[in-house]
This record gives sequence, structure tokens and C-alpha cells, in this order.
Amino acid sequence: MAGLPKPALDGAIGVLFDELHRLHHRAGWPSLRDMAREVGCSHTTVSAAFSEARLPRWGLLELIVEALDGDTAQFHRLWLAASRPPADPGGDATASTVPQTLPADIGSFVGRGEQLAALDQTLARATAPGGTATVICALSGTAGAGKTALAVHWAHRVAARFPDGQLYINLRGYDPDHPVPPDQALEFLLAQLGVARDAIPAGVAARAARLRSALAGRRTLLLLDNAHSLAQLRELLPGSPGCFVLVTSRDRLPSLSARHGAVRLAVDVLSPAEALELLQELVGVRVDAQPAAAAALAQRCALLPLAVRIAAELAAARPHDTLPELVAELDREPGLLDLLDMGDEHAAVRSVLSWSLRHLSPADARCFALLGLHPGQDLGLGAAAALCGADPGATLRTVTALTRAHLLEQHQRDRYTMHDLLRAYAAELGRALPAADREAARDRLHDHYLALARDSVRAAYDPTADQAAARRVLDLDRANMINAAAYGAPHHTRGLAAALTRHLETCSHFHDALTLAELDLAAARAQHDPAAVAGARCRLGAIHRRLGDYARGLEHYAAALDQYTELSDDAGKAAAVLGVGSSLWRLGRYTDALDTLSTSLAWHQGLGDRPGQAATLNHLGIVHRRLGQYRDARAHYGRALAIQVDLGNVAGQANARANLGIVQLRLGDYGHALDNFRQALAVYRELGDRAGEAAVLNNIGETHERLGDFTLALEHHRLALDINRAVGYRVGHAVALRGLGVALGGLRRWPEAVDHLERALALGTAIAEADILTCALTDLGAILHEMGQSARAREQLTRALDLAGQTGNDYERARALAGLARTADPADAGGYATQARELFHGLGVAEAHRTETP
Repeated sequence: MAGLPKPALDGAIGVLFDELHRLHHRAGWPSLRDMAREVGCSHTTVSAAFSEARLPRWGLLELIVEALDGDTAQFHRLWLAASRPPADPGGDATASTVPQTLPADIGSFVGRGEQLAALDQTLARATAPGGTATVICALSGTAGAGKTALAVHWAHRVAARFPDGQLYINLRGYDPDHPVPPDQALEFLLAQLGVARDAIPAGVAARAARLRSALAGRRTLLLLDNAHSLAQLRELLPGSPGCFVLVTSRDRLPSLSARHGAVRLAVDVLSPAEALELLQELVGVRVDAQPAAAAALAQRCALLPLAVRIAAELAAARPHDTLPELVAELDREPGLLDLLDMGDEHAAVRSVLSWSLRHLSPADARCFALLGLHPGQDLGLGAAAALCGADPGATLRTVTALTRAHLLEQHQRDRYTMHDLLRAYAAELGRALPAADREAARDRLHDHYLALARDSVRAAYDPTADQAAARRVLDLDRANMINAAAYGAPHHTRGLAAALTRHLETCSHFHDALTLAELDLAAARAQHDPAAVAGARCRLGAIHRRLGDYARGLEHYAAALDQYTELSDDAGKAAAVLGVGSSLWRLGRYTDALDTLSTSLAWHQGLGDRPGQAATLNHLGIVHRRLGQYRDARAHYGRALAIQVDLGNVAGQANARANLGIVQLRLGDYGHALDNFRQALAVYRELGDRAGEAAVLNNIGETHERLGDFTLALEHHRLALDINRAVGYRVGHAVALRGLGVALGGLRRWPEAVDHLERALALGTAIAEADILTCALTDLGAILHEMGQSARAREQLTRALDLAGQTGNDYERARALAGLARTADPADAGGYATQARELFHGLGVAEAHRTETP
């Protein structure tokens, strides 16, 4: 058979594709369908991995290499090299995209010569040699004065001076409801730089550091539009020279100048000559024929570009009316002359908007008011249709009319947003609608988001559906769905919680899941529904457990168990007691956990609830493993796996395989352990379960440590650390730090190893994870011994021995004793070694053959 098409690529990615095609050749050129059968995916997916000019996912590539009997370790190194940007191997490995996200320039831009010249001078200072700081320029002026138009126009003029890209974000600082908080702004900017959303760290500080790293050494323009204060901006500022930051705000932002040396430029309303020039651009010859009326129209618009554009659009749409007639009509707008006498520019805009709306069709004007009821940053066509109570076709015609009238902005396909001044006006009109109309519109909107959530989640996990499209919808409208849960009726809140919680947990959006669960609990309490209250508390228990707050999780599960007991709800009791047991073992209370989980298993068996039985067996396996009872652990995992296979639950199978692999790792069966880990890894990656993916990467890393390949172990733990940082999963974060410490120790990089292990200890202490603490203490003791710090080593190992004794973890007791045997005085060393050897032999683990008396 002939070879497959190969993309022509240079650099590390080209080397990767060369080696992949050579491997295919050496394997005898198996067909796409044969490889797909081995890998467990479609032949088109395998074809894309060989022929598309982009880096394939590691999970898919690993399975293909295994199917071709290749060296996965070699290919993983090639893949990691190809993942790094060629221009800066030491920099941010994912942020290699050159962003060009400026909004379109305005074709009818006029005037502003003084401000454009000042911006050019500021840029010249920024590019002068010897600069050590990012140059910041802030444009300030009233709403509607044209700050954004000026900033965007100038940014397009100088874009070529910033070869590493131009970034844009609307911070919505004066949005009536939802200014963009710094963490969301950072996420948006990092995504523009090419950082995958699932690789963006959690927390403002981590995201800000990632942004500074991504921009270091780059010549990039950042346009931070519509900022409210320094607090909204501070974490978005680059930390090195080369970047230019352009800010727009209604506020003069004196603290930005005082603390960061920003250059401030005032943007006033247009001059009368500039306003007349803008009307000439937009309206045409009528302005030349009737200059006095045109000048009067501009004055009626308070010389604000936004109002002038809206008035000009109305004039252009009415070519048979003279400009004096339009001015006379505007003069009849209630209160306008009084407002102009008072110099109220915002009120002048309101009057122009009112005038403009009265020349729309009644349906279009009503839709504009109804759009003011939407609580989110933007909305899709479906949400607009729901608010307006119209079909999609009619709604598309309406939003097109509003966009043409400059009352709405389409910022991507079928998605719309508003200038915050227009949104405030729309909200004002929306509040003036009859209460019944408002409530009906909001109900339709919340019904829409509930149906969208249910349909999208169903499609996202249906292999026969367009899963990628469904997940895009969930990403785009996640904030809107959470808003619908916050503002909707209790049945909307509860329905959205039921639809979204599992998806949010799977994709590691834990904080969104927590917000939704708290809203769900409040809605259940408002409806005086004790069963729903108990269900919400179970969900809160699960989310707090995933966030590493085990005590809080246990509290919610225990309250749910009490509630279900009062209700005589056996199914609810079984679910709650499983949650209690899973929290107990995380807190190191293994004996209590065994008793509780045994009760859970009996209750689920009595109910005939096989998914509950499988989940309980999996947790029982974990507890037995932590107690060193590997035969029992393996039996429980095997039973859990059999049930999950019978049920067709691939996620459950992945969990059982990953845990079974850990037992095999302990027993020295490294080949079967890696097989199970890799099968689980493929499933987690396919499902988008980032926390599960990271856990298995840590397990694979530990396996390579046992096999003596510390470099490959280090690579896996680093991948795991990046994921856990991105999703905010503190347990996995601590495990990855501990794994990195061990791998660095194996490479004899002692100070780095100590640093990582001490960080693992600090995080393990914060989340009260006994197993992580015990492991890290033992590992730290071993490293300190290698560094010749025997007294400190004994201190850590003694602490590990005490903690392992408290929790009943015989494996960690044996490891601590073995460490003490190497560090203790000769008189005591033999006793420690004997105890360790007896424990290891009793456990049947690989260390039984390696523990010697010194």
C-alpha cells in the first residue's frame, strides 16, 4: 500500500510528522481502517492525524504509535518539542498565536488630528531604545464622545508596528449590570494569544502571571476599551517593554498615571467643523446644500459622534425629507431644548435615540426595549427571538434593522452586543414596559436557556451528534445560562442545575458549578421542597470535595443524609451516604470510610442501583488500597469495572481502570499498569475530563519513576501540573508537585526537588489531604538524606511514620520506616529495616524485594 499524504512542515512539528510516517512505513503501511480499529476511533480522525498541517492531540497520537508498535516515549518527546513555539523555546509553550483581534476600523472617521498626533508621539517614545517599561496611554472622555472609534482607528494605522499582534477587549466598565472582572478579562486575553482555554490557570494572580509571561519579549498592542478603574486594569498590564497599552475610559484614571506613568489624552466632543464633516461623510450632498440645518442637527446631537451617527443614519434613511424638516422634528422631542441648555450630553443622546426609535417599525422598537432585559454581556439570535417572542426569521430581520441603525452591534456570527450607553437606554425602556410583558419576556428567555442547556449537554456527550458544536454553544452561553439560573424562576434554576452540573464538573468549571449549586439550594429552599434541598446539598458536597474542601463537602453530604432519612427516601440516603464515605477517606479516616461505604454498597444493592454499586465499589477499592489491602482493592476495582462495562459507561470504566492501574503499579506490574492508565487517559481526553486526564498523567509519571526514566516522568508530571493549575483542582496540583519533586530528585536536581516537595506539603496541609502529606514527607526525607542533611531527613520521615500510623496506611508506614533505616544511627537502623521489610512482604508490593538491612 502507498503511504499516506504528509503535510509539508518545518521545524519540530515537521520532524514529528517525518517520524510518524516512517513508523507507518516500518509497520507495513496498515490501512486507515485497520489503524482506526486498533485505536478505537473513526478512520477520518486517524487520517487527520497523519495529513492535517496541525499538531495532533497527544492522546490520539499515543494510541496510533502504540497500534504501530512504536516507541511512545520517543514520540512524546517529539510531540512536546513540537508543542513549543519555535521563536522562544523557553517561553510560554502554548501562546504562539499572533492575535489580530481589533474591531473593524470606521470608514467614515473624521477629525481628531491633535489626538492622533499625540498618540504617534507617545508611540515614538515607546519604541525609543533603552526603554524598560510598558508604555500606557489613556484616552478619557464622556460616553459617546468617540473614544473607542479613535482608539481603533489609530490602532489600525499602526498595526504593522506591532508584529506580534494586536489584542482587543471591551471591559464594559460602565455596563449597568456586568463589568468584566479581571479574571474573565485575563481568560479572554490569554485565549486570544492562543492559550487553550483548558490550559488557562485558575485565579487572577496565576492568570496575570501567565499573561505577563506570554507577552514578555513581544511587540504587542493591547487595546483595553471602556475601563472603569485601575482595579479593573492593574492585572491586565504587561510587565516588560515592547508592548503598548491603549486604554479608553470615561474616567481620567489619575491613579493609572500616578502608579504606572500612563500618558493621559482627553477626547472631547467633536468640533462643529468635525461634526459637519462627519455628517457630510454619512449623509452626502444634502449637507452641502443645507449647511445651516446640518450644523443645527449636529448641535442637537451635542456634537457627540454616537448621536451624530444615529441621526445621520435616520437622515440617510429618509432621503425625501429636508434637513431643516428633520431638525424641526427633533426640536419637538420633549425636553430636548431644556436639556441642551443644561449641557446634559447623555440626555441629548437619549433624545436622539428616542427620535430614532420612533422611526423604526413598532416591532423593531419593541424588540430594542426587550433586549434591554437581557442580563448578559452578549446574546445569540435564539435568545433575542425568545425575548421578542418572535420566530428566528422575523428576529433576524429586526436585529438587522437595529444593527443598520447603529443601535446594536454584531460582533460574531449570530451574536450581538450593545454600546453600554445604548444598553442603559434599552434597559430603561425595558423597565418601562408593562410588568406582565417584562415577566413574560424573561420567562421566554429563561425557557430558551434551559432548553439550550439540556439540548447542548445531551449533544455534547452523544457520539452520534456534533459534539464540538454543542460544546462551543456551552462555552459561548455558559455565563448566560448561569445568569438565567440567577434571575429565573425557581424551576429554571433547578432545571439548569440539573442540566449543567455534571458537564461543569467534567470540564472542571468548578467555580461555575459551585455558583449554580448554591443557586439551586436557594431555589429549593424558596419552594419549600426538602427533597430538592437534600439533592442540592449532595451536589454542593461533590463540588466542595472536587475543590479540596473535604470538611465542607462532608458537612453538606451529612446534612443531605439527615434530610433524606427524615423523608424516608432510600435512593437519596444511598447517594448521600456514598458522598459521606468518599469525603471521609479524603480526610484520612479510612476505618470510618470503610464502614460508611459498606453501608452504601448494601443500600445500593438493595435498591438494585448498579451505577451506585459501581461507584461505591470504586471508592471501597481506594480505601483498601490506601490501607495496603491490595488484593481486596483489586477485587473491588474488578467488580466496578465489570458493572461499568455492562452498563456501557465509558467514564466509569476509565475510573476503574485508572485505579486498577495504581494497584498494579504498587505490585510492580508496570506493563499492565501502563496499559490501564493509557486506556483511561484516552477516555478522559475524549470526554474533556481535564481533572481525570491530569490524575492519570501523574500515575504514568510515577510509573516511569519506578522504571527509572525520570526525564519522561518529569514531562508527565509537568503536563499534569499545567492542567491542574488551569482547572483549579488543588488535589491534583499537590500530587503533581509531589511527583515533580520525586522526578527532580531522581535527576539529582536536589534544590528544585526540595522546593516542589515543600510546595506539595503546603498545599496538602491547606486541603487536609493526609495521603499527600504522608507521601511528600517520606519523599522529602529521602531527598534530604541524599543531600547529606540526615537530621532534617529523620524529622520528616518521623512525621510521615506518625501520620501513616494515624490513618492506618501500612504502605506509607513501610516507606517511612525504610527511609529511617537509611538515615538512623546504626543501632536503630536494623530495627527500622526489619519492620519495613515485614510490612512490604505482607503487602506483597515491589519494594519487598528491594528493602535491605543497612
